[in-house]
Amino acid sequence: MIRNAFMKYAVTVFSLIAMLVPLQSTAQVQTQSKMLNTKHNLGATGPGTIKASSENQLCVFCHTPHVPAKFSAQELWNHQMSTQEYTLYSSDYLTSLTYATPNQPDPRSKLCLSCHDGTIAIGAVYNNGGSQSIAMQNNVTTMPSDAAGNLGVSLANDHPVGYVYDNSRDPELVSRSWPWKTAVKLDPDVSNGTVECITCHDPHDNTYSPFLQMDNTNAALCTFCHLKIGWTDAIHRTSVQSYTPTGGSATTIGEWACRNCHQSHGGQGVPYLLQGVEENTCFNSGCHGKSLPGINTKDIQSEFEKLYAHPTVAVTGKHKNPDTQTSLGFSNRHAECQDCHNTHRAEKGLHTVGSNLSSNVLLGASGVIPGISDNWTETTTYTNVTPVLQENQICLKCHSSYAFNLVPNGVTSIIGPSGVNATDQAMEFNPSNFSAHPVEVGLNSQIGSLIPKALDPSGMVPAWNVVGTQTMYCSDCHGNDQPTSAAVPQGPHASNNRFMLTGNGKYWPVNASGVLWSLDDIANNKNNWQSDLFCANCHTMFSGSVWTNNVHAGIDHQLSTIKCITCHVAIPHGSKRSRLIGYATDVQPYNYLGAGIYDKLMIMGFQKAPSSQSYNVNNCSMNGACHGTQAGVYEQ
Repeated sequence: MIRNAFMKYAVTVFSLIAMLVPLQSTAQVQTQSKMLNTKHNLGATGPGTIKASSENQLCVFCHTPHVPAKFSAQELWNHQMSTQEYTLYSSDYLTSLTYATPNQPDPRSKLCLSCHDGTIAIGAVYNNGGSQSIAMQNNVTTMPSDAAGNLGVSLANDHPVGYVYDNSRDPELVSRSWPWKTAVKLDPDVSNGTVECITCHDPHDNTYSPFLQMDNTNAALCTFCHLKIGWTDAIHRTSVQSYTPTGGSATTIGEWACRNCHQSHGGQGVPYLLQGVEENTCFNSGCHGKSLPGINTKDIQSEFEKLYAHPTVAVTGKHKNPDTQTSLGFSNRHAECQDCHNTHRAEKGLHTVGSNLSSNVLLGASGVIPGISDNWTETTTYTNVTPVLQENQICLKCHSSYAFNLVPNGVTSIIGPSGVNATDQAMEFNPSNFSAHPVEVGLNSQIGSLIPKALDPSGMVPAWNVVGTQTMYCSDCHGNDQPTSAAVPQGPHASNNRFMLTGNGKYWPVNASGVLWSLDDIANNKNNWQSDLFCANCHTMFSGSVWTNNVHAGIDHQLSTIKCITCHVAIPHGSKRSRLIGYATDVQPYNYLGAGIYDKLMIMGFQKAPSSQSYNVNNCSMNGACHGTQAGVYEQ
């Protein structure tokens, strides 16, 4: 009986073994067959350039069936581990989301780094049935420094590992229910798991190179986790322009998607894993540079070689995400592409003339809304806004006291490319001012303006004669040399014209010869005023033999010695007085303060008339220089 019982037991055991062995062998064969023709086959017959001199085993470089390394028994780990301290990825963006930066990679990622940090010999294993160090061909010991897989001990330019996937902290992460049940997984695959190497990579299967967990066509692996607001309709996602990435096959900008600008490992633009450092990503990714501009994109790199430009190329290393008053401050002034454009959201399309609303190319950008202060007074309050509603909210991040704090008379010590002190433009466009160009609000909404608020429509060119309700862009006045062009980039990147003035006429306050403009130029058709005078882009002033303002019709005012800046501020954004009138007491650069008697502001008192044709000598006082002795009530 005992013998029979033993025989039955033995048959059962051997039957189970017979069943188990083929199952295990099949799994092993499947894994090995996927690896045989990949770079992870480090055996002597492997296809890669890094391989053993004589060892033909496939799994031994990472795994052992017996006595695995104590720190990773679960993976039956066989490769010696690095003792390096790693520098991990970090960014202002993650900090702003109150993400805690991990101290070091998690153990599962360290397994990969035991080869990929380049400090431990490829063949340094614990058990291989003989010598514990496997000799490699071509005198290779550690992973060569120029190998694509050598990540080094600084992971600052590599996709972050060790972070908890937290959609509640970062709403631009895809919200998923647990368990995911997908090839892409966290470690462990639970709601508090962390992003590790195996989240994106399967070291045993290179079906989707480079060892990706899923097909990355249309950047599907990237968007599995990351879904930037507006990305679905963004031009960088929808573009069908042809593009051949370095080392890749011909595709389109839209299909290559995230990969146009970012790379998961070894990005030169730290942080944010950009292909190049800051603007070089935009220039060299096949879209906006000199060497590879596409049919439907613009060469913006060449723009910054012009005489007057935003410091996109000249200043590096200052940009933060998100930028703050400190990072935009006096010592950190910069203008990177991302300061004006949200590359994840921007679409094709420029703004409509007569509006200040954000256009498609500015979608998703961040900016500030200045608080309203008293007439010609700097504001002390700003509201951060993302996305901006108006173009000026982008410009005022840098061109206001938000960036350089309060300064005397709104004038800074910053000398711009045009050689003039930068001024507080939030103060200049303040709706409480007596006058301002309609950048923030239409003229009817200029609360500080005296009646009549708007100009006479007859004094404006057709595109701008809907006075009172129309608004405008800063870039209606400041932009490219060519005001409109299908081939040349639009917007205030750079220009060969002083102050980056754009439009038909590009000269103010001096003409092409460097001489101050005067009414004599208009009355006697001198100095190509109709094509050169900047103000004439919008203001008719003189048509046929009729002046649209009777002040300009005065014969004495048309003397060649009387300049436009004798009465009007040299920076025509806004003024403390109506109709952009300036007083002799105003400071530079609002007061031109030239050497000649009338090469500077001369007025001491001014009062707006009921209409453009009803001015008389009593509306203006020049304290004896021409007429008036400040009798009556004048604007202060």
